[in-house]
Amino acid sequence: MDQIFESHFGGNQSSNGGETEAYCPKCRADTTHVILESYGDEIRRVQCGVCGDIHSFKPPRGRDDESPEPLSVSRRKSMKKLSWLDGVHTYDVNNAVRYSPKALLQLHQIIVHPTFGVGYVSELMGDNKAELMFRSDLARLLVHGRGETPDERRGERVSADEVRQLLGLEMGPSPEEIAAERERRQAEEDAEKRAAAEQRKVLEAQRREEERLRRESERDRKRKEKEDEKRRKEEERERVKLEKEQARNAAKQAKEDEKRRKEEERVRAAEQKRLDAEQKKQDAITAKETAKREAEERKKAQEADKAKKLAEKEAGKKAKEAEKAKEKAKKAKDAEKAKKAKDAEKAKKAKDAEKAKKAKAVKKPAAKKPVAKKPAKAAAKKPAAKKPVAKKPAKAAAKKPAAKKPVAKKPAKAAAKKPAAKKPVAKKAAAKKPAAKKPVKKPAAKKPVKKPGKRK
Repeated sequence: MDQIFESHFGGNQSSNGGETEAYCPKCRADTTHVILESYGDEIRRVQCGVCGDIHSFKPPRGRDDESPEPLSVSRRKSMKKLSWLDGVHTYDVNNAVRYSPKALLQLHQIIVHPTFGVGYVSELMGDNKAELMFRSDLARLLVHGRGETPDERRGERVSADEVRQLLGLEMGPSPEEIAAERERRQAEEDAEKRAAAEQRKVLEAQRREEERLRRESERDRKRKEKEDEKRRKEEERERVKLEKEQARNAAKQAKEDEKRRKEEERVRAAEQKRLDAEQKKQDAITAKETAKREAEERKKAQEADKAKKLAEKEAGKKAKEAEKAKEKAKKAKDAEKAKKAKDAEKAKKAKDAEKAKKAKAVKKPAAKKPVAKKPAKAAAKKPAAKKPVAKKPAKAAAKKPAAKKPVAKKPAKAAAKKPAAKKPVAKKAAAKKPAAKKPVKKPAAKKPVKKPGKRK
């Protein structure tokens, strides 16, 4: 960017395109390079003149004392050198050699290069480099003399015939042949031009004749078109006249047809009106009969519905009465069960009261162990005798455990006075436990608990 800016605005006098001596990493030697990019006096990018490699500028590595100092660029340009064409015709072709970096070249020696073709050595430089001139005066700086053995330094010789053949291929025909070929081509071009002129004349005459014939045919065609147009117009007039006549006749016939059609339409409409009136009367009669029949059917259906509803009502009443009778029987049965349960409960309470009296009467002798064992056995046998009584009333069996509580409390008071009497009381309560397995859910069993208290 700096280079572009300065080259546009005159800030840098660039030396791009010039030549300089630099080290080529590909040739591994100091060669002449073309400057591609520079900034002021600083050279940045160059191209090797021998191998064409583009790389950054590397200063020359130096030379030995034996190698001569290369000529400067300006001095090399001022030296007079033969052109390629003069050189290949002047210098000896018998001493030609095929180019190789190992071969040692001599000044003004003919060289056959595999890429650039036939050339000659125009100048020898230091570091085993030489300037070779090729076709179109293309100068190339190439290395040479890098061979280690004498055979390699001598190089491969090229015969004079091969050199002439290559030169013939490169240079093409001689000047005399070129002049003769030019004259021959000129004569052919002149003959072609004359033939073309003659051909153009003939074609022009043909074109004029064709144009005359075309104009005549155009005139005939126009005259024929006019006649056809006249005949067509006459036919058109006749056709229009005939069409008008036909249209008048068609209109007249259409009027008559329309009149006849209207008359027929009027008669048909009157007939249709009469038929419609008759049909309407018939439809009205049919509708009345249908309505009457439907009313009778509806009446019958209503009567059937009423009868059905009455039957359903009677059946519902009977079902309700049966349900009431069932409920009444069930209530009577429940009342009877409740009565039995109450009777059983009263009997049980009377028995409990008797047991309580006996327990009061037998308080003092209950302290003796042998006397306490006998009532325990009798108490253990008594629940077995009560089983058939407990099965009949379910409620009485449920209330038994509640009636045992006052019996259990009395021995507890007596035990407070006489500690020896605790064991027989516990045995009696243990004997009555099998009858208390049924759950007690009703709180009505608390009443017998209060009665023993009153008796006290």
